[in-house]
Amino acid sequence: MSVSVTDERLFVYGASGHGKVVADILLAGGLTVDGFIDDAPPSAEPRLVLGLPVVGNSAWLYERAREGRVAVALGIGSNRVRARIAAVCRERGVRLVTAVHPSAILSRFATVGEGAVVMAGAAINPGASVGEGAIVNTGVVLEHDVVVGDYGHLSANAATGGAASLGRFSHLGLGGVILPGIRVGDHTVVGAGAVVVRDLPDRVVALGVPARIHRRLSEEETSP
Repeated sequence: MSVSVTDERLFVYGASGHGKVVADILLAGGLTVDGFIDDAPPSAEPRLVLGLPVVGNSAWLYERAREGRVAVALGIGSNRVRARIAAVCRERGVRLVTAVHPSAILSRFATVGEGAVVMAGAAINPGASVGEGAIVNTGVVLEHDVVVGDYGHLSANAATGGAASLGRFSHLGLGGVILPGIRVGDHTVVGAGAVVVRDLPDRVVALGVPARIHRRLSEEETSP
């Protein structure tokens, strides 16, 4: 379900570890990646990541978008930063690519939003919905009718039971589990290995088995 890109240049926005994985997904799907966009200060020497050049920063990208068709896959782990960059890319005429690894199992009755990334070995079952800009990491299982909100993030080997939901900008940590029908609110963080057995509200951090609220997050901590 990777988006075909023709007659345009394709870049990965973000050249850190997460960006590497996103680039690898695109390459595994047979797409040509023209390099990385990164807003870190430029190095004195040309920088290569996975043998691909870091070609410039956001200003460079938006200038290229004025000259011709440009697309990016979002290679940024932070939910809030990813959303902010996606919004600016859209404003500047940069197309957002949805990246799905060829080894992922994606039901034809599931939906994946624009700019989302689905990594190797993930399984997304019928009726599941993954929001725009979301991350479904390596080995994640989304059972039937699960909803992942825009810019949500499920870390590697996380799993959700049928009809569970993870809210917008929320994060389910490594190996975390949401039981069937349970809702995790927006801007909420569930720690690694936690098991969510009851609904969690917006803007909390929950840890443990069963998951319990550890602290509440302020508007400032969760604002885009």
